[in-house]
Amino acid sequence: MRSRRTTVGAAVSSAVGLILLAVGCSGTASAVKPASSAQDTGTAKPVVLSLATPMGASDEFRAFLQNVRTLSHDEIQISAEFNAHHEEGPDFEEQLLLDVQSGRVDLAALGSRVFDIRRAPALGALTAPLLINSFDAEERVLGAPVAERMIREVDGGGLTGVGLLPGSLRRPFGAGTPLLGPEDYKGRTIGIQESKVADSTVRALGANPQWFGAGSSVAGFGGFEQQLVSVNGSRYDEAGMIGTANVVLWPRPIVLVANTKAFGRLSEDQRLLLRKAARQAVRGAGAELREQEHSALESLCARGQKFAAATPAQLTALRKAVQPVYDQLSRDRRTKEYLDAITALVRDVPAEPPLSCKG
Repeated sequence: MRSRRTTVGAAVSSAVGLILLAVGCSGTASAVKPASSAQDTGTAKPVVLSLATPMGASDEFRAFLQNVRTLSHDEIQISAEFNAHHEEGPDFEEQLLLDVQSGRVDLAALGSRVFDIRRAPALGALTAPLLINSFDAEERVLGAPVAERMIREVDGGGLTGVGLLPGSLRRPFGAGTPLLGPEDYKGRTIGIQESKVADSTVRALGANPQWFGAGSSVAGFGGFEQQLVSVNGSRYDEAGMIGTANVVLWPRPIVLVANTKAFGRLSEDQRLLLRKAARQAVRGAGAELREQEHSALESLCARGQKFAAATPAQLTALRKAVQPVYDQLSRDRRTKEYLDAITALVRDVPAEPPLSCKG
């Protein structure tokens, strides 16, 4: 799927805020024009910011985009390009970050996992294995003061953090037999998206990680990790893999990041407005994401997708097996501070109910 760009127009504004009627394929992210503003032109025209994301036009962005429109009274408009670099290999999120750094786009929305490798390793705390295991827990963490500190980790190298939004929950799927306990992972090749934490986790479980691009084939893998919405949309269920009903490996929080120069051209009030729009988008996001997951689950169940549940003993064994990942993350002082804060926030939040096709 090639990237699609949507621009501002009244036809669908009441339905989706600033996500507007698709105008067809626009090529790569470089086709999106960078910011123009009243400050640049001396006119009263609205500020127009380009935003690119490898994801589709989902509810994960709807609240943020609507908040920008409402808070700015239409004085800030966002031209959004979806599915950017979506089929360009395992490093599709890295390529999008380069677009932001170079100024080809003003803003990007992408998974926090891409930052844990070299740009902002402390963000790895957000995807520590088995820690944030429900939409409610993710919403609580990203609505807490610790999220305001964490977003500043991405600042530097031409990038400025704007906000953190909740994203989908990532679950394991196994070929032939489900991935329930550590013994089920041993010797398998597990498909993952680009992430140091995911790499370390898969290795700790005795498997071999293999990065693969969004929407790419999972044929030949012994298993993979993915959110239900993507499993459904990419029809990964056709590979015959069995999902683990009661294991959430990690969430996929979304980082809103800006080109530093483009962000600096905005007034202080405009910058504060974008940050406020992101913060406000966190509230209620869990319910929206859960609804998306339930819809995907219904479609998958109708096509015969199977799930199996890990036993309490297997869940305990999984937590013990991934302890080396926590030890590694905790070697960095700031990462450990974030881990401790997140652990305290989610301690009393129930895990997401097990997936089931029985209704």
